[in-house]
Amino acid sequence: MKNKTILIIDDHDSIRLILGSVLKKHYHVITKSDGIEALAWFRRGNLPDLILLDMQMPRLNGLAFLRNIKSSGFFKNIPVLVVSGNENDKYVEQCSRLGVDGYLTKPFNPNELRETINGILSINKAQVNS
Repeated sequence: MKNKTILIIDDHDSIRLILGSVLKKHYHVITKSDGIEALAWFRRGNLPDLILLDMQMPRLNGLAFLRNIKSSGFFKNIPVLVVSGNENDKYVEQCSRLGVDGYLTKPFNPNELRETINGILSINKAQVNS
């Protein structure tokens, strides 16, 4: 699956580094520090196979980013896995209503992260092929 691209959006350098090191063996990993950078990357014609999204970020937070891409005909079908320190039920519910494909809380288990990503990408592949 090395040809699959995962976009990591998190404002903490350390989290981007950890997520990248866990995933770079199996995926092409791109990192951005907030939603504004990610949207600029999209506008340059780039599309990931999956987005790992933090919620608490400056400039454009995770919920605003989700609303932006899920309202776009071009980006709305990109799977999103939220990786956040916020496990408030109302917050998780809001993300679910916006169409996220999964929600993991920090700190995360690297094996659970990889399994969740593999599951999301497998489901997405099956939907594309059907």
